[in-house]
Amino acid sequence: MKKPFNPDDFNTFLTVKSVAERFEILTTMNFSKVSLAEELIKLNYEIISKPYEDKKYSDISDYYDIEVDEIV
Repeated sequence: MKKPFNPDDFNTFLTVKSVAERFEILTTMNFSKVSLAEELIKLNYEIISKPYEDKKYSDISDYYDIEVDEIV
């Protein structure tokens, strides 16, 4: 039996932590001075979590649980 199409099967949300593991340069930046959102856009990712506040923390580990999506 053929499975019906479900568009949610294609949603793959990532976290800032998983992106930081791919791009180590992010771990060296001070995000109280540099916008994490802008740096992620340069890497083709965008923040999709609502509670995100730009330049609130300096260390990227404080943002690890924020959800991001790949820009295609």
